[in-house]
Amino acid sequence: MTIWMALFTIAVAPAMAQAPARWNVRHFGAAGDGLTLDTDAIRRAIDACAASGGGTVYFPAGTYLTGTVQLKSNIALWLDPGARILGSRRLEDYRWPEGERDWYAALILGQDVENVALLGGGTIDGNRVFNPKGEERMRGPHAFVCYGCRDVTIRDVHFVDAANYAVRLNACERVNIDGITARGGWDGINLWDSRNVTISNCRLFTGDDCLAGAWWENVTVSNCVLNTSCNAFRIGGRNVLITNCLVWGPGEYEHRTSARKNLEAGFQILPHRRAYAERNRLVAAGPVDNLVLSNIVMHRVRAPVWIAFAPDAPYSEDNLGVGRIIIENLTVTGAGRTPFYVAGPREAPARSILLRNVRMSFAGGANEAMADGQGFSPYSILQSYGFYFRNVEHVELHDVRVDYEQADLRPALFGENIGTLELHRFAAASEPVGAPALLFAGIRRLLREGQPVNTLRVRPRAVEAAAPVVRAGERFSLAVELPAAGQAGLAEVPLTLGRETIARSAYVEPGRPARIRFVNLVAPEAGELPLRAGDYAGRLVVHPRPSPRPVEPPFKAFANTQATLEQLDGGFYLRAGGDAAILDRADQYGAVYLEDALPPEGEVVVKVENPDFATHWSGRMGIIVRNDIARPGESTGYLVFASSPANGSALEWDSDGDGRIDSRTELDGDTVWPHWLRLERRGGLFRGYTSTDGRHWIQLGEAPVVRADERLDAGVFVHLRSARFTELKIRGAGSGGDGRASALRN
Repeated sequence: MTIWMALFTIAVAPAMAQAPARWNVRHFGAAGDGLTLDTDAIRRAIDACAASGGGTVYFPAGTYLTGTVQLKSNIALWLDPGARILGSRRLEDYRWPEGERDWYAALILGQDVENVALLGGGTIDGNRVFNPKGEERMRGPHAFVCYGCRDVTIRDVHFVDAANYAVRLNACERVNIDGITARGGWDGINLWDSRNVTISNCRLFTGDDCLAGAWWENVTVSNCVLNTSCNAFRIGGRNVLITNCLVWGPGEYEHRTSARKNLEAGFQILPHRRAYAERNRLVAAGPVDNLVLSNIVMHRVRAPVWIAFAPDAPYSEDNLGVGRIIIENLTVTGAGRTPFYVAGPREAPARSILLRNVRMSFAGGANEAMADGQGFSPYSILQSYGFYFRNVEHVELHDVRVDYEQADLRPALFGENIGTLELHRFAAASEPVGAPALLFAGIRRLLREGQPVNTLRVRPRAVEAAAPVVRAGERFSLAVELPAAGQAGLAEVPLTLGRETIARSAYVEPGRPARIRFVNLVAPEAGELPLRAGDYAGRLVVHPRPSPRPVEPPFKAFANTQATLEQLDGGFYLRAGGDAAILDRADQYGAVYLEDALPPEGEVVVKVENPDFATHWSGRMGIIVRNDIARPGESTGYLVFASSPANGSALEWDSDGDGRIDSRTELDGDTVWPHWLRLERRGGLFRGYTSTDGRHWIQLGEAPVVRADERLDAGVFVHLRSARFTELKIRGAGSGGDGRASALRN
């Protein structure tokens, strides 16, 4: 040994003895075998580290089965690449922040601590802990929760199978999340009422939202790869920059709440809600403002951007609005039928939406009439295929191009109550027989290439109703035919319906006739309404809404959740609640049916309507068959063929004979109202078909159902939504119907 080495050894040895850099959990009794509960050993290591003023608690390679690991200030947890923290399946092993509810239970938990870190290449495994009393009868503890913490770092760790969110931060500031991976579970990273946060280089493959939360302030997100069965971003805040991110769907992991895999929206931007403002600890509630999205690539999203804070959009009531949003260098391929959507309350419109260098390609294949009966959600077929702006003061589109894969007859852009719309080098695909590219329900100023667009007076010559029957209080549409104009400009089209005049403005090309559709109109009362548009005058016959009465024999009614089950002339109206998003969680429904009605060779056909304007993806309405419909949770031979309000139809069935739904075809479509469902039975094999006209059918899938009786109960049902059913036919039934909703014998 040289003299220099000896002097170095003498100098550092006392310091190392007094303050070791790591507290190895193995030295405190952790087995790391994946079988022994290591919670107490990990706690002892953390306590010893904290008592020494802080440091690193070290997890060498191994699997550490544990309940809640409670963080303390000035401590880093270091997981070697071979180390795995595995969540206990016993719910009693978990804790949550003091003063909060058990929804905040977590595998790793920090409350009011500072200078904490989770580091290394190891894994946090939530173990898919199932809580039958949790949210949606299934959600368990989060993987990582920091509540009221400062100076938090999460770097390079992997989260898998979180029983709720992978990372949840409440009222935290000065946070750095870098290089983490999340797979499965619900949200990847969820920030709430937090500020001064950087998120970078993350790879999130989630069932629910990748990045979510509200009351973000001074947050940057960069260089992230996001795959989800829900929303890539579902956020709100101010001073937020999101850049250099890749988003694609469908999700590799299903949305565990709804069993779907399609990606809902690339960005769903949500405002602050007044009702929660008083809970804020750090960020003062206010409008979403100064939100910048740049250099984003998306593929196969249902809607590219959904800025939803209008009264008829989800999570939008009592909000604080939107200021300025800037989006630049956005590329979207393979988007669905839902356009880029921005909506504000009429009394508090969004202030400024600026898009620059944007290229979006949509699925197409729709027409304006499909918007009848649609609500407003990232799954809805709206009146335009590219952009839909409602109640916005100022919109600028610079170097923007939109097109579609299949011919689409809708406008490229629809605007409602717009202050100023500026189009500079805007290009949009359109069909010669389709709607005008630009259609408005109220616009004060339209500029193209910096010049105001001329206003034209064009007199309509015909009006046509889309549906043969118009009912009071329900949505319908009317189309107005315009002759060709001599020049391009903004044609004003007033339509008088009864005492109300409804105005539309369409940008028309010279020499090209136009067809202007007024969708989702409502006639409040039955009777004949005067109808006038330019040179056209006529009358619209409005039929009364069917009168309800109790369900009559031979039909039976059953519900095991709050429900309204009514018979109508021509069919049934059903509305039912439920406390889980899909049937297999609680097996709850309201149903009207015939006992022993479906033989081994038979079919059920029904027309399904949406009189209450239900929207989004949750809920089911359609055909139900079962050995005994009045015995949910236990009766076998169980299958439903149902539609969601906006995400298409699916077969769902009991494949193992335990009386609970456990299998399904993929729920990934568009729900067009009204539509028909047809269920064929061939012994234990069932096939489902859908139709938009009751004549031309598309097979959706087939299902083998075990332990089905020779004759099954058959009828219609609703779970977590409402529907009207007409033209019900159960062919092969042993008894006739009552003439209103018939069960026909072969």
